[in-house]
Order: sequence, then structure tokens, then C-alpha cells
Amino acid sequence: MRLFAAIAFAALTMAGLAAPARAGLLELPFDEVTRDRHCDAVPCRTNNLHYFHAYVRDRYLRFDIHTRPAQYALRRTRVMIEPPGVEVADGARWDWTDLRHRDLVAYPVGPHRVVRPAQYIWVTQDVLVHPARVYVTRRHPHFAYYPETIVVSQP
Repeated sequence: MRLFAAIAFAALTMAGLAAPARAGLLELPFDEVTRDRHCDAVPCRTNNLHYFHAYVRDRYLRFDIHTRPAQYALRRTRVMIEPPGVEVADGARWDWTDLRHRDLVAYPVGPHRVVRPAQYIWVTQDVLVHPARVYVTRRHPHFAYYPETIVVSQP
């Protein structure tokens, strides 16, 4: 039992010794710098600095946000409604559908022959002419009072 008490006392004594980089375990309750950092500028227990709310007169900057909506126009475009009929050179018909993508139309890479031309129609659709635009302009500033937290010394 005395051995454990001696080891515990030695451990507490070694922990209490000051190291150059930090305060020891037993020195922390008495070390003001470690507990309260920057006591010269921030209110601490040992100085007479306090937070104070004051109003400051300064320029109040104002801004306006302007928005131009997007512009669309009706344009006539030609769209394909049915792909061309293609026959592969060995005589077998080309399968236009893919098992993974039902609406995907794959054009054959090897030798082929166009049996039926593609079918097109003319449609009228909305086309973006100018995208939406948002911009900010600065208005003439005027003076106003702002609440600000300051540190003051009260004796």
C-alpha cells in the first residue's frame, strides 16, 4: 500500500513541475495567463475592463437589387420524330432499341444501308434569347447610428 501511495505522490509531484511550453497540473489554478488569455485587452477577473454597448454614428450604405427576367422567343425548328430505317450489310435488321435505355437509338458502326429516311416535322418552341440578369447598384449613403460593443475601463 505504501508503494502505491509513493507512486501516486511521485506522479502528482512530477505533474506539478512546470515545463517550458505549458503550465504544470498543480500550477494551473494559480496561472492567470493560462486561465484568462489576453487580459490586457479583454475583460478578465484581474483587470477592470468591461464590455459596454455604445452607438456610433457612421455612414449607412444602401443598395438596390435590379432583376431583368429571362427573355424567350418563339422559333421554328426542325425535329426528328422517327429515326431512319437502317439495314445491316449481312441482311439482318438493326434493332434500334437498347435494353438498358428504351428511348436510345444506336446507329450501326459497320457497313449498313438506309432503307427508310428519317421523318422530320417543323415545330415552334420557346428558345432562350437572353438569360436572366441580376445586378446591384449603390444608392446615396446617409448617416445612421450603429450599436457597437466596446471594451472600457471602469475604476
